[in-house]
Amino acid sequence: MAEDDDSDSSSIALECPLETMLDPTLAGDVSKASTIELLSAMSARELCRTSDACACARGCRFKKYVDCDELWWPKCAEAWYEPGEAPRCPGKAPKDKKSWKNAYLALRPEDGPTPAETARREAKIAKREALMEKWREENAAGGGAMRGRAIGVGDVTAPTNMSDKAAMRAFYKSVRAKPRGKSARGSYAPVPGPFTED
Repeated sequence: MAEDDDSDSSSIALECPLETMLDPTLAGDVSKASTIELLSAMSARELCRTSDACACARGCRFKKYVDCDELWWPKCAEAWYEPGEAPRCPGKAPKDKKSWKNAYLALRPEDGPTPAETARREAKIAKREALMEKWREENAAGGGAMRGRAIGVGDVTAPTNMSDKAAMRAFYKSVRAKPRGKSARGSYAPVPGPFTED
């Protein structure tokens, strides 16, 4: 008798809580179709709670039934499409998500970007568009519009008349640093030594 009691208690301990939820009579007739029929009216939050009730060390078949794409695709369609616009046949879930449940949980509106992140993103896009416009203008100007950076001046373009020495000199002074080893008097400045006259 004691052995029978031990076997009964171990079988009860091994039962998944999901099984008792999906089949309260423990008749053993739980199938994917019956699970979909039973849980299709649940909200996404309730489905998540139901799925989390599984206490098995490895996912059991009841958890797979609750997490199946047939139950989660309607939730995705309701969240992402206008009424009547969702495709009837959903196809495969995104590769990186592997299931419609994961896709839904990853892309819920409340888990989306915060207003600060959205503002940062919009500022970045506006900055990029301004740069693209500037680059279009430089491309339209042709080969004479060389870009250079000068301290405190911003972007400088080369003069269109390359033969104007004064303009080119001013351009190069603002764009590039003087080579090392050159003095203010030029490259042929005398080196102080015993033979120089002061």
